[in-house]
Amino acid sequence: MSDDALLPYPLPLGPLSEPPQEYSELRDRCPVTRVRLPSGSTALMVTGYDEVEAAMSDRRLSRAALREPGAVRTVAGEDFSDNPYNLLNMEGPDHSRLRRLISPAFTPRKAELWRARIEEIAHELIDRLEAGPRPADLHHDFAAVLPVWVICEMVGAPVEDRAKLQEWTDRLVSITAHTPEERLSAREESAAYVAGLIARHRENPGNDLLSTLISARDDADRLNEREMVWLGINLLVAGHDTTVSAISRSLFQLLRHPDQWRLLAEKPDLVPAATEELLRYAPPSEIGFMRIATEDVELAGIHIAKGEGVIPVMHAAGRDVRRVADPETLDLTRTDTAHLAFGHGHHYCPGAGVARVELQTAFGVLAQRLPSLRLAVPAEEVEWLGGLLTLRPRSMPVVW
Repeated sequence: MSDDALLPYPLPLGPLSEPPQEYSELRDRCPVTRVRLPSGSTALMVTGYDEVEAAMSDRRLSRAALREPGAVRTVAGEDFSDNPYNLLNMEGPDHSRLRRLISPAFTPRKAELWRARIEEIAHELIDRLEAGPRPADLHHDFAAVLPVWVICEMVGAPVEDRAKLQEWTDRLVSITAHTPEERLSAREESAAYVAGLIARHRENPGNDLLSTLISARDDADRLNEREMVWLGINLLVAGHDTTVSAISRSLFQLLRHPDQWRLLAEKPDLVPAATEELLRYAPPSEIGFMRIATEDVELAGIHIAKGEGVIPVMHAAGRDVRRVADPETLDLTRTDTAHLAFGHGHHYCPGAGVARVELQTAFGVLAQRLPSLRLAVPAEEVEWLGGLLTLRPRSMPVVW
């Protein structure tokens, strides 16, 4: 394909925030295809389930190599990929060391210990919805609040700071929605904020994750101060942003499939399986995290030269007919759900356990408390924000 004929990345969404319509054709015909990036460079986009899984497992495809001079860039100017202290941008021993420090806080067993508190927060947010005006905004007043409230309590940040955390997050995860200067200022502002939190927690340690990291820094010297600041930012940003989007997208799809919403309200035992199906059908993003080939690689019969960019779009994989029967249908009772919404390989999301508990709680408690919940506007009128790594509505008006 000539450069002039390349598809632009990211591809435009389909109607109703559905995945780009080209994904289906590409998975069948060319699961590894060259695309044009906003920076003007090109990269290889991967859309098939097996191919995405293979790309995410291959250590020759490196996130750290994005910082090498002359590396392919998604956007012009600095973005989150330039930060060497961001856990997602690290490889090798340092990446493993930092993951080991935070992983104990996010085991499935630890996540279950948070379930009761997450349910309390969900019920409180629904109480506020019921006491407020209608239509209510399910995104702004529920989906966008629950995950950031939870991660603030886990990390040890004031819950009342959640608005500024969300604003920084929007700039940090921007692709085209913000300028390089805005992305850089968000990085500096959030780093100063977390440094201030660290100073306060050193004076008054608590039973929170930031205090645990401070202990690791000060007692065993297992990470330096800059690493600790950026672990704090990683936790506060990555710890809520994708979950916000997953909740909003999932609830939108449930409400535009009212038969599935009724099924969930009638059969609460379906919540765990329904959560996996929603992660498959309505993942939090249609964007992939680019890697750089550190040597020649072959993927699905395609030669990838050293230095080329590779974008495994893990969220495209969930509708691969090779893995899921009738993948365009949302079916909370299906038994063949397969998705890569939390990634795969050494960059698998360390917070997946907590995210699953939050999603299960959001869907289960809402279906229990508001079984007659429905969109207050036609689904086509819900506006979706673009230019970010994650996908979310501007608002989601609902009634019940």
